[in-house]
Amino acid sequence: MIGEILVGAAAAAISVGLAAPAGADPVTTAGASQPSQPGTPQDFLAAARSAGITGTDPAMLGDGYNVCWNLWNQHASGTQVAAGLVRDNPQLTTAQAGRFVLSAYNDLCPVPGAYDYWAYSTS
Repeated sequence: MIGEILVGAAAAAISVGLAAPAGADPVTTAGASQPSQPGTPQDFLAAARSAGITGTDPAMLGDGYNVCWNLWNQHASGTQVAAGLVRDNPQLTTAQAGRFVLSAYNDLCPVPGAYDYWAYSTS
């Protein structure tokens, strides 16, 4: 029962933090904001690891940049992206996936606007 409440709370936090109408600026909509200084890949990896997520740095960065691509180009909500992470990585909890999405958003994603895959890809 408590686990269900925590999962529900995590999903609600993700949806409030990243929900935005199509075409809206997700940084200012719903109160989410990026830090005044942009994060770094090292900040992202540290945040992901503090959430209990393990993996190789290149794979985690690739997944993090994919989160950005899904948010900006696919106009997916944070909850949709987190659900996809859980689907593709069953070892992740919903809370971990939510923290991963928020960490990618804060530390890896470009400022609002079009996502430039070539500028931010790891390949």
